[in-house]
Amino acid sequence: MKNESKVDRRIKRTRQSLKDALISLMNEKELCSISITDIINRTDLNRSTFYSHFRDKEDLLTCIIDELMEGMIKIMQGSSANHISNQIGCRDLSNSAIQLFTYIGEHADYFKIMLNNHRVPQLTQRISETLYRFYLNEIENTLDQNTQLTINRGFFACYFTSVVLGFVHHWLVTTDMKYSPDFVAQELSKIFAAKLYIPYLQPTVL
Repeated sequence: MKNESKVDRRIKRTRQSLKDALISLMNEKELCSISITDIINRTDLNRSTFYSHFRDKEDLLTCIIDELMEGMIKIMQGSSANHISNQIGCRDLSNSAIQLFTYIGEHADYFKIMLNNHRVPQLTQRISETLYRFYLNEIENTLDQNTQLTINRGFFACYFTSVVLGFVHHWLVTTDMKYSPDFVAQELSKIFAAKLYIPYLQPTVL
């Protein structure tokens, strides 16, 4: 068992080293300009070691994105609040938002580089899909037969997704993480709770 544990730790260290190397290189140049040689030179590993773990650099990038998305899902599902918001007809998401932004903050180097300048377009799409599925599931699990929701559930989940994704990009890229995860989550909660009168967003009376 001890030998297996050592092997597992060594594999994890090797894979993490390769992931860190790719992200570091992506901070310097576009993915299409990065070679396997660049990656292994930054890790002091050999080519055969790389190919024993990944098919190519795209496979390595996919692994990074998959792990980030799995972590997002796990942290949001584990922290989902139990309070119902009467104002919007769905679960109070402030607690899960704090956990989400904390998780993103802990992996900021990865998220920032891949979101900045659209270097990895598929990451934004994956985050959007992950958030959409989570919020749609939250809405459907929260609503009961006596709850009247006049908004299409898909559009409602899309609304949450767009707002959160916009917050993530603004926080990481625009402000360069000027604010704490708690502050960003609280600002997000204010958006959902606010009843602002914005003329051009009001329905037109025919």
